[in-house]
Amino acid sequence: MSVQGKSREKIILVYGLSGMQLMTLAMAAKKEGIRCKAVSDSETGLTISQLLSGEEHACPDSVPLSGKYALLSGFDGQLDRAMALINQSASGVIKAVHTKNNTGWRFADLCFSIQQEQDVINRLKQKK
Repeated sequence: MSVQGKSREKIILVYGLSGMQLMTLAMAAKKEGIRCKAVSDSETGLTISQLLSGEEHACPDSVPLSGKYALLSGFDGQLDRAMALINQSASGVIKAVHTKNNTGWRFADLCFSIQQEQDVINRLKQKK
């Protein structure tokens, strides 16, 4: 399987959205031919590649996260529409793109890393 997912399938992995936000995003994404998968607390210890595979995996080291996160896979530089769908469904979602470098990362570790980056960006904006 390629890093981008099954035959370049467009997938959004999301975490931390409310039921209504998730339903809104999933319905809008489906209309665009995009698969939307909610990551549960029991799946945060899985790697990005495991989550994108669509297969069930046992994960004893999962932890609940704080915040809202999205990982976009298979968009090949066409991220604008996916970003717009996420932003229309929920505010404050921190987004990342699936790459060959992060495919082996645990979802929780990726979220922690992008949260740290967002915190630095926010601090820099406040200093201006």
